[in-house]
Amino acid sequence: MLDTATAATIDWTEELERNRTWMLKVLRSRVGDAHAADDLLQEVAVAVLRQSSRPTNPGKVAPWLYRLTVRQAINFHRRTKRRQWQPLLAEQEPTADRETSPLEWIVASEQKADVQRALAKLKPRDREILLLKYTENWTYEELARHTGAKVKTIEYRLLKARQRLRRLIMQNF
Repeated sequence: MLDTATAATIDWTEELERNRTWMLKVLRSRVGDAHAADDLLQEVAVAVLRQSSRPTNPGKVAPWLYRLTVRQAINFHRRTKRRQWQPLLAEQEPTADRETSPLEWIVASEQKADVQRALAKLKPRDREILLLKYTENWTYEELARHTGAKVKTIEYRLLKARQRLRRLIMQNF
């Protein structure tokens, strides 16, 4: 176990510089914007210096920095989504039967966006039958006539398309 004298020997400025390259890669991959990643790296540095309980073991510095870096990326996404939704939340009208809280509305919007991204990744045939079945309420018979397939084939295709869609949605988590 290291004592506080060893903890004092960790030069955090040097550690941040030594780990800068991979931390920037983590931020860029999670944020997708090089300029925002540069800004977030500065926020990581400030967060490191503000932390009162930093690791004392030099072997635990990199994993600790990784968690801190990922946390900053998550906070960035929360801030940008919040800014993006504020005008929409202001325009939102509660439904007649019950009021929707802003949190419920945001979660529903995120879920809808996840489904739309997953649908875009599906094969066109799978996407078409899913949309016709669940947005237009087509029956299996109508789908079979439309595609020229048998009803049993449509049932199987819908089963597989739903499984693919679920898998794609779960990959986002």
